[in-house]
Amino acid sequence: AVVAIPLGVWDTVELESAAIPELPVGELYEGRHYSVRVEEAWVGDVVPDDYDVPEEGMTFVLLRATLRNEWREPDAAATQLLTFDALEQVPRLERRADIRIAADGVHMGILPPGVDMDVLLRWEVPAGSVRPGEPIVFGVTDGRPEAALLYEGTAWRDEHTAVQATLVPRPSEELEYPWER
Repeated sequence: AVVAIPLGVWDTVELESAAIPELPVGELYEGRHYSVRVEEAWVGDVVPDDYDVPEEGMTFVLLRATLRNEWREPDAAATQLLTFDALEQVPRLERRADIRIAADGVHMGILPPGVDMDVLLRWEVPAGSVRPGEPIVFGVTDGRPEAALLYEGTAWRDEHTAVQATLVPRPSEELEYPWER
């Protein structure tokens, strides 16, 4: 925003309302749609499953987190709950996270309401867009509920990045799947 200083000088300032609050690693963000706690991240193309291999020219970003659907209906929006800069280089339909339940490794796209779910989220992004040891800023999306017009259920409006958490990812070779311990 541009503001005038009383002596006729113009200056550029950052609006306080535009600043996105920082969510410390391990602390809980209690949102309207989802509550989120981010724990740790990994980057790389090697993961414990031999069949999990990124597409050519791509690499994985993995995030251990706790998610809780705060709404009254089962919901699939958790696959798009978190964002980070490297996802902007991926076609919109491919930005969804693959979510696995930490307790048993089951793939889960729809989360039930009111249950804390320890999960491992995985995205594929262009190789070189993220690196182990270089911080990744994860934005947590939130919005307001509204009755859906074209289908039965809830539509989420005015979605925005409510908080952001900065994690320094480790090499994916260090990842151990919790369900394999």
